[in-house]
Amino acid sequence: MLPRAAALGPGPARRREEEEEEEEEEPPRGLAMASGGAAESVPRRAEAAGPRAEAAEEPEGGSRRWGAQHAGARELAELYSPGKRLQEWISVILCFSLICFNFYNLLFSLRLEHTPSVIVGIFAGVITADFLSGLFHWGADTWGSVELPIVGKAFIRPFREHHIDPTAITRHDFIETNGDNCFMTLVPLANMAYKFVSLSPEALYETCPWECYVFALIIFITMTNQIHKWSHTYFGLPRWVIFLQDWHVILPRKHHRIHHVSPHETYFCITTGWLNYPLEKIRFWRCLENIIQGVTGQKPRADDMKWAQKIK
Repeated sequence: MLPRAAALGPGPARRREEEEEEEEEEPPRGLAMASGGAAESVPRRAEAAGPRAEAAEEPEGGSRRWGAQHAGARELAELYSPGKRLQEWISVILCFSLICFNFYNLLFSLRLEHTPSVIVGIFAGVITADFLSGLFHWGADTWGSVELPIVGKAFIRPFREHHIDPTAITRHDFIETNGDNCFMTLVPLANMAYKFVSLSPEALYETCPWECYVFALIIFITMTNQIHKWSHTYFGLPRWVIFLQDWHVILPRKHHRIHHVSPHETYFCITTGWLNYPLEKIRFWRCLENIIQGVTGQKPRADDMKWAQKIK
């Protein structure tokens, strides 16, 4: 078992989480908790307390609360189309079929002497998945527009909606929550399946540790948005999910609240969150943004702020 809060070392972000725990008593599990946490140099926002104590901040320059009734949130939710739904269903079915096929074949390729390299491979897969979740999350949050052809409504739209109505994800079913992540893993899953039916047993034996790394990476990428959904869910979670969150094996709820303080510019990794503190410490995302803005002239999160400021 990994130590609790394995990725959070001493520093401002960690101290903020500890201070929150001292300032407010965490309500019993099964009850909604108000959103807390604040990223470095970002002011703490007022919070909307509804039936589910939805975490929401006020848009700059306005008095309207964010949430399901926000004008931008309603417009973005209406862009979810039947075609998108079909794509998600196909992706989920293909993804989990290939996962089952590959897992079955991977078990038959494992040998006892593979144990050390398999353990390292699985751990490396989890770390890689956490970084890739942050990279994709940062890219979709920070750049692009809902108006972009194909990818705008299909992939960027959910990120814009999520910042205005953070608990909308808790109202999505399994297909809508996980369809896009399943879609992204189809090519590596298909490639792995091809290897299992085309390579000799000797070749599979040699590549087994690598395939374990790839498989762990795929599993955690596939589950990233489900883990993200759990980080916004404050009651009705299975006890084993709460246990994994409490020990920071997967993204904890209080940890993820740091990201949801406008302008949403930090703590992008949402699989385990282990890399959030070190990446923030070295200003990784800010450096990338400065480079891209210097080259392209585009302002980070301009489209995100546009949707947040919609009032009708």
